[in-house]
Amino acid sequence: MKISIAGTGKIVHEVMHMIAKELSEEVKVTGIYARPLSEEKAKALVEATGSSAIVYTDYDQMLREAEADFVYIANANHVHYSYARKAMMAGHNVIVEKPIATNRADTDTLFDTAIQRCCYCLPAYSLLYMPLFRKITELLPQLGKITMVHCCYSQYSSRYDKYLKGEMTPAFDPACAGGSLMDLNVYNLCLTIGLFGPPRASYYMKNTGYNGVDTSGTLLMRYPSFMASLTSAKDSDGHSFGCIQGEKGYIEIEGPVSVIRKFTLHLNGQEPVTYEADANRHRLNYEFSEFSKLIEDKEQCHITIPYVCRVAQEIAIALDRMQEI
Repeated sequence: MKISIAGTGKIVHEVMHMIAKELSEEVKVTGIYARPLSEEKAKALVEATGSSAIVYTDYDQMLREAEADFVYIANANHVHYSYARKAMMAGHNVIVEKPIATNRADTDTLFDTAIQRCCYCLPAYSLLYMPLFRKITELLPQLGKITMVHCCYSQYSSRYDKYLKGEMTPAFDPACAGGSLMDLNVYNLCLTIGLFGPPRASYYMKNTGYNGVDTSGTLLMRYPSFMASLTSAKDSDGHSFGCIQGEKGYIEIEGPVSVIRKFTLHLNGQEPVTYEADANRHRLNYEFSEFSKLIEDKEQCHITIPYVCRVAQEIAIALDRMQEI
């Protein structure tokens, strides 16, 4: 599978190094689009990963010249929509980082464009491609009636000190779809909607910074038999975990649910059973392997891809509601 990339941020570095280490035979990066100020950064990344990718500072030029099965959209949240749509209008399949778009209308437009242009628009919600997430879906019925869901993801942002000094970066800029909900809590949202579908009602309580951005907050979601409490923070560190409680037991996820490396099934009256991910496989390996299979054989992803797209649409609807509150 050949991909070209829009963006030079942290996730791009993670993907490039993962491909170089684990998927060099299956995935080849042919081009990277970087803003002029980030051109040298992109060239250094290409050199560090031993890639033969060409660095472009003109996105349209990359779309014309870089041979690729997919364009991977991995730049700032607020431009995912425009970059993905432009790529599809140019005839390319796209992989779009989370959130695929910042509202429901743009998300629906991207999927509609994919249908009209006969191409793929694949959400890169890595959690949904992980084997341990699928294992949780298999074990969930053993918990009986679900009574409570808790997810917490706190990580002091490397850009928070700059923000406090008045230096604005996309991570804390509302105009760039920054903030705790869009960055960290979207993982908690992905797990919950991925397992249980859309909520009946929701409410977002947030701590806001001087420019109105949510630096931390708790999202409450009402389901028919339970409440889900989803908390995230970019202004402080804390204990990150996931817990799904039922009348017959609970599932405890260690660490942030963005990377399910380990979870334990606790059933009433039984010894706990722990499940662990392959320590030698990067968390992003699973989704790119899935995309690669799609190029090789379109039938191999006939279940996963439509499911992930439905979850992405429901997440977009939830984000719309949160922005209205």
